[in-house]
Amino acid sequence: MSTFATLRALHALIGDALGEIEGVYRTRPEGTSPLDYPSLDVPHYNTAAHGAAQEAAEKLTSDPTVVTAMDKIVAACGQLAASLHRPFFQLVDVTTAGHVTSCMQFLEASHTVEILRAAGAGGMHVRKIARTIDELRGVQDGSVHALDSSKLGHILRVLATHHWLKEVRPDVFANNRLSAQIDTGKSLDQLRAGPEKKYDDTDGVAALVAMHGDEFHKSIAHLTDQLLPTLERSVSLRRPLDRDRIVPLPPTYKTPFSLTFRTNLGYFEWLKLPENKARLVRFGRAMYGARGWEVAENFIHAYPWKGLPQDAVIIDVGGGIGSTSIVLAEAYPHLRFVVQNREHVVDIAPTVSITVAVQKAWDAAHAKSIESGKVSFKAQDFFQPQPRSIRVSGAGTISSPAVYLVRGCTHKWPDVDVVKMLRHLRNSVGSGTELLIVDMLLPLACVDDGEEEEPIPGAVRSLAPVGSPLLANLGKASAHGYMLDISMMGMLNSKERTLRELSALARAAGWKVTGTTRATGSLWAYTSATPI
Repeated sequence: MSTFATLRALHALIGDALGEIEGVYRTRPEGTSPLDYPSLDVPHYNTAAHGAAQEAAEKLTSDPTVVTAMDKIVAACGQLAASLHRPFFQLVDVTTAGHVTSCMQFLEASHTVEILRAAGAGGMHVRKIARTIDELRGVQDGSVHALDSSKLGHILRVLATHHWLKEVRPDVFANNRLSAQIDTGKSLDQLRAGPEKKYDDTDGVAALVAMHGDEFHKSIAHLTDQLLPTLERSVSLRRPLDRDRIVPLPPTYKTPFSLTFRTNLGYFEWLKLPENKARLVRFGRAMYGARGWEVAENFIHAYPWKGLPQDAVIIDVGGGIGSTSIVLAEAYPHLRFVVQNREHVVDIAPTVSITVAVQKAWDAAHAKSIESGKVSFKAQDFFQPQPRSIRVSGAGTISSPAVYLVRGCTHKWPDVDVVKMLRHLRNSVGSGTELLIVDMLLPLACVDDGEEEEPIPGAVRSLAPVGSPLLANLGKASAHGYMLDISMMGMLNSKERTLRELSALARAAGWKVTGTTRATGSLWAYTSATPI
């Protein structure tokens, strides 16, 4: 295919996919008007009330047909830009992408999104924004330098150029649909009185931005220095013994994170240090904000839970405060869930889960799942052998569960630790237990044409439509998964895995992968395995 033919195919793909989206929005119940797609220029604050039409339009963005079409458009636009934009300017864009991250961190830390929400659609001039930021920071006491409004304007213009704000008039900025995601809903009075409570009772997205801009961004900046520590550019990160001799970095710095913060502690242990108390609280809120990677409806329908027998037991390995099990228990009340985690988490989990259910106006069934024993909690380190038997309310004493559910765990650990975790699970069960691993599975950037001895049901060789010029992993539309992969490498010495990699780890631990599936538009996969 010639270059022009490829470009025209991408152009046609965008038009066809846009038609599919418009068809969904135009197909409305009789007596109602067609909907327009949500505007980039109009903020949609999750903490505010909206009209019925606006809510309906936002809800349709999750429609499977819309999601599939959106992915095609984003992938095609990214590939068109890569094909047509001058290579040098693309080089500049990618090598300075960290500047945007830093600007996003500033946007969140300065409370600019909340300031602009209060300003309304007309926006606010940078001089007034700067004065408001200073007032919230307590500049008047003389201990903090005033913010330079000119520098502020340049930062906000970078974000407007990347469509994260709108410059409505010269030096006047307003929120848009993208920046509105970061809004905590807090008033300026609340931020003034208790800035440390900014992330309390929020959806966690602002905390996620702050975490990524802080320890994640700083750590990834040292990726090369940690992986290639002998390069001359790393000299400034080594310990000089004298003017003529320099020794390499200590070999105990196993990750870019440990190098960045000069610690031999792992990330989670480091968070528990007294000086990182605020970071630890922020991390918990950020993990709640990260739920946008996968919606609850997907794991409700991605596995045949309904076909399990009455009072079948599912052990939720490393299940945190039980968020996943609580949702599943509501959807499938005939099942029993046991959430395993370390003792300090298990001690607070029932109370935290019920509190969240009340605060977020979840259905009362969430709290009842815990109170009735449908969901229970057991202290268990998944790097230690599983108990020979456990007593489960309503199911009696069992020697092995129907399903071991491992959600969001494997991507946090290196291969050797994942094998150890899965091996302990394998050693505790007979032939009747199934393993369900729920984590991202990264597709290859090319068509997977490798020959497998025994193909895995549900595995796909390409996410792109047959015959299209799109990258097999949908390129830009899937890029977030690969960014998370590098984050895991930098922070935890771990990774997001391909299906080949996960299957190999499972087999090394005594499990055989029997199938995998994923929801429309999602890189999260639901991979089943049985004991070998």
